[in-house]
Amino acid sequence: LPKTLPREVIELDLDDDEKQCACCQHSLHKIGEDRSEKLEFTPAVLKVLEYVRPKYACRQCEQTEDKNHVVQKPALQSIIPKSFATESLLANIILGKYQYAMPLYRQESLFTQSGIELSRTTMARWIIQVSEKFAPLYAALKVHLLEQVVVQADETPLNVLKEDKQCYMWLYCSGADSPDTALPNVRNIVLYDYQNSRARSCPVAFLGDYDGYLQTDGYGVYDGLHLVTNVGCFAHARRKFMEAKKLQGKGKSGKADSALAKIQKLYGIESRLKGACAEKRKAERQEHAKPILDELYEWMTTQKVLESSPLGKAIKYTLGQWP
Repeated sequence: LPKTLPREVIELDLDDDEKQCACCQHSLHKIGEDRSEKLEFTPAVLKVLEYVRPKYACRQCEQTEDKNHVVQKPALQSIIPKSFATESLLANIILGKYQYAMPLYRQESLFTQSGIELSRTTMARWIIQVSEKFAPLYAALKVHLLEQVVVQADETPLNVLKEDKQCYMWLYCSGADSPDTALPNVRNIVLYDYQNSRARSCPVAFLGDYDGYLQTDGYGVYDGLHLVTNVGCFAHARRKFMEAKKLQGKGKSGKADSALAKIQKLYGIESRLKGACAEKRKAERQEHAKPILDELYEWMTTQKVLESSPLGKAIKYTLGQWP
């Protein structure tokens, strides 16, 4: 278990009357101990924070002046004024819905079990209010994101209520190793853009006049972004070859292994370069990765396989992403 977790030591010692020898009744002495660890879970705790703000007034002024000045600490500011929701409660509701896919009706049920009547309507309103508060931050992050040299994009289906067609969550992010050194404190930005469409108009509207490198899975709508330079993703290419490898049979080698071996070498180079500066990454890739890429390209263009086969599809996909 992780050493960083807090630990509570529970000693299971003998009672005093048990610390005597069963044979001769002499006192026993400690010769060692055994230790074992178990992972304990403490459920979330709900509590009410009652803020008391004493009021103060001057007795002298009460007698001599028409107006008596009352003094007290101002109420604490809240992200949602006049709401009983603390920031921690709001964060937990939002995290539950969007990070852990727990619908609000299920969260409503959990609160009910704790004796709290908190409707999904109220929680939905809170989420909207919080999103409105964070809109300026989202806009600022988007400005920084579109200043990056490389942006990654993807879209995934999203099931929602009361929509007449399939909806999508579009994701745009900067790489953790972005070569842009102008923003040393903004190394990784991830923004989500909800749309009820998978059309080209969605990335066009989000990216605007972005003219950097756009890394995607090769979905056709990105080809219509004429200002960007489209680049492929070897994680997706590798996945295609892995699908072809599965059909070779367990323990059997085949043509897909040749491609996977070359891709694995590329992964090894990237692993060694993790944390390196952009200049070093470029130099190392030109020296070590480019020959492997050239070899992979030549291998793919000389294979005689059915285009409709899993390996043929993997090769076609990868060549389609080639610059």
